[in-house]
Amino acid sequence: MKSIKIKASELKEITLFLIDNEIIFHPIISPIGYLDFASYENKKIIMILDRNIIIPIIRLLKTGELKDRFLLKLIGSLILWSDFNQIKLTAGIALSEYSHQKESSFDANIENKLFQSIFEKYSPKQWLNWALGENEDIISAKIEEKIEHNFFIESEHYKMHYLEMLKISQLYFNTHISIVSKFKILHNWIYNNILICKYTTCFSVLVFAEKSKIFKKQKLNFENILKICNNEAWDLTYMSFWSTQYYYEDKSEDVYLFATRDKELKDLFKLTHKESLQIYTDTFGHKIGKQIIKSIEHICLPREKPEINSLILDKLIIEEKQILKNILENYST
Repeated sequence: MKSIKIKASELKEITLFLIDNEIIFHPIISPIGYLDFASYENKKIIMILDRNIIIPIIRLLKTGELKDRFLLKLIGSLILWSDFNQIKLTAGIALSEYSHQKESSFDANIENKLFQSIFEKYSPKQWLNWALGENEDIISAKIEEKIEHNFFIESEHYKMHYLEMLKISQLYFNTHISIVSKFKILHNWIYNNILICKYTTCFSVLVFAEKSKIFKKQKLNFENILKICNNEAWDLTYMSFWSTQYYYEDKSEDVYLFATRDKELKDLFKLTHKESLQIYTDTFGHKIGKQIIKSIEHICLPREKPEINSLILDKLIIEEKQILKNILENYST
């Protein structure tokens, strides 16, 4: 973007708006949505944008308007604030998710071109106006439709999270086993077959405790549950891929933030980074919580990493889908 003069009061208003709405996260910089860069001077900051932020940005650029005033203010604030603080925005994972929905890179490339036009075709004054709550239409971006990047690539991160969601779904709809057994089966399966992800561990608590909305008021048929598993697997993919970036940031010049509007993702992030087993006793009570903790203690021990590749994961997906299908058939009767 070109340079623009911003009043200190305007920048403060924009920053407080983002903080109040808990949009930006990082385990140290922003563990609960409040930003503190004190320990991260002289670092290159990159922000991963969730799909639920990319969608309205693309809609705005395609149509030249966004009728939701709050969303318009949010997008304007995020883009203007990032540019002012020299924070690079990336939509890579969101575009990969979209390519998998479409089973092609074609539409994702169009979205990528539109996303890049934020910085190429629009005045920072327009983003500032939206950030300050001034409604203003823009001329929609004209994009040449051609494929330049391959976003439709296999992701082992996604496949592992899809497997986790298939297993969580199986256990959620299995009414014949206890909560303690559900956690034991889930963690044993993950320990023996794929990588362990702390975000999935905490997410399973939300699901089994009925604190997640994913299965509530849903059509209980196989295809619909698969769709839910797919959507949640992508959410977990954002988190786990991001964690592989911030895990090594002490030795890296780059620091990765994550921006999302999804309430459950925000809650999951905050819950996970409490880094405490108390989540089980707080959620299920002291007696059952202690049983769960005891049943999964061994997964914290060193292990020989299981062999993981796309062929193995694809085979497991076929097997776990069939198990889920059988459970749902019995559940519905």
